[in-house]
Parts: sequence; C-alpha cells; structure tokens
Amino acid sequence: MTVTAFAYAKINLFLDIESRRADGYHNILSLMQRISLKDTLKVSAEPSDVKSISISCSDKAIPCDEKNLAYKAANIYPITAKITIDIEKNIPSSAGLAGGSADAAAVLVALNEICENKLSTAELCAIGAKLGADVPFCITGGACLVKGIGDILTATKPMPNFPIVVAKKGEGMSTPAAYRALDEKHSDFVGYIPRKDLLDKLTTTDETVSAKQYCENLFNIFEGVVEPERPDVTLIKHTLISSGAAGAMMSGSGTSVFGIFDSENDAAAAVELLKQQGADAHLCYPQK
Repeated sequence: MTVTAFAYAKINLFLDIESRRADGYHNILSLMQRISLKDTLKVSAEPSDVKSISISCSDKAIPCDEKNLAYKAANIYPITAKITIDIEKNIPSSAGLAGGSADAAAVLVALNEICENKLSTAELCAIGAKLGADVPFCITGGACLVKGIGDILTATKPMPNFPIVVAKKGEGMSTPAAYRALDEKHSDFVGYIPRKDLLDKLTTTDETVSAKQYCENLFNIFEGVVEPERPDVTLIKHTLISSGAAGAMMSGSGTSVFGIFDSENDAAAAVELLKQQGADAHLCYPQK
C-alpha cells in the first residue's frame, strides 16, 4: 500500500528560553505556526518477514540512510514490512523550519494510515518526541504554544492569514552551537526572565490586526547569537523589509528568515528579488 503525505514547515513567531535544565537541555517557550511550504512524501509498506527501509530524495544533499529523520521514523514505528519512502524536497534544510522533523512526522502519519490508524495521535506524538523536539508539533500542526523541550503542546488560535515569505541563503547553523552561544551570553539562564508579555499579545490578537501591529510582538532569542555569525540572515531581513514586509525575523535557531506582508503582490515581488540574490525563497500562508 502506498500513501502520499505532506510534510509542512513551521515558523516560530515567538521563541524564548524559560530555563536551562539540569540535564543540559532547555525549557523553551514558543509559538509555532504551520505554514503551507511543504515536502511531499510517498510512503509504501509491503508485507515482509524482515523490516527494511529505503529512501530516495529529490535533494541530493539530503542523506538517505539511517541519519535521515524519515528513516528513523520508519524504523521506530511498530511495523514489520518492506518500507519505501520517496521525498520531494521543498523545505530548505538546516534552516529552523523543521524540515527533517516534518518529514519524520509525515512518515509516522503515513505508516499509521497504512496500519489503519492503530496508534492514536497522542501515541504518535510520544514516538515522535523520541526523534526530535519539533516532531510532535509537526504531527499536530496548526498553531501551538510549545513548552518544555518541545513536548508540551497547547493548541492556540492561528496567526491571521497574512502572506509570508520564507527565505534562506548561505550556511546553516548548528542548533547545539546556537544553544551553547545562548548559554554563554545569558549565563546559563540563571535569573533570566522570558518575554512573555510579547507572547501574550501575539496569542490574543484578532483577525482585524494589521501586519505591522502583529509584527511588533515577534521575538526570537536566537537572533542575538546567530546573526553575528551568519550575515546572510541580516541581509535577507533587510531585503524583506525594503520590499514591504511589516516585519521579518529568523525562524528557530536559523538560518531561514520569514517576512510577514499585508500585500501578496509585495510578497511575490520579494520572492523574485530574493531569488535573484541567490536565496531559496518561497511565498506561503499559515496552514491549519
């Protein structure tokens, strides 16, 4: 049986740190929004006495072995079968858009469909959490307040239906390296106070708010340590703002940047300009 599944990217409209844990991980505070930018996966499972997994991907830079999160998802799902996964890649990698996590989530959902939904969404999320902090959100989608190490999700109202431009250029950023830089800058977050005031405003806005008003409350703590190391982030932000974006910010630990627009025409023009500058750029919208 073959199932086609869509793996949607996410952006962080708000991302801060509540504390550094004793185990070295961090308790985050985030507002994640699924967006329409997506990979397309074809997942098949044929009866077999031995479990086997093979992956192909349109992006030759993506590993198609056990390093791939989609492979790990297929490996961890409780099924014995010959599993084949084909990935049509559109989400930029190493970008803070959860592209790998979205692919993993799509594989879990597809295999569960093949198995006639023998696992609940909560059970899928529990499996996904073992693969990565963003996987549970990628399974549930929509808009969520995210706490803990990414494992505590609370559904919330989605952002208004503004046009969004997502772009990435140049080298990615190691998430562990970004966290280490944050720990050094903020003294392991001892006594640190997250910007919950901005988060509260984002989650209580209504559909009548303008893009400019909405963007006043965007926040990403990682920008302070990533931008100095990745100047393309700053350049993309400048291009988006000069093209009419009401606001622009890095997603996750980078190095993609998203801009929020009032005008779809301005957003489409920004995509073309960014492509001319060598960026991987996409026009998209919030996705339920």
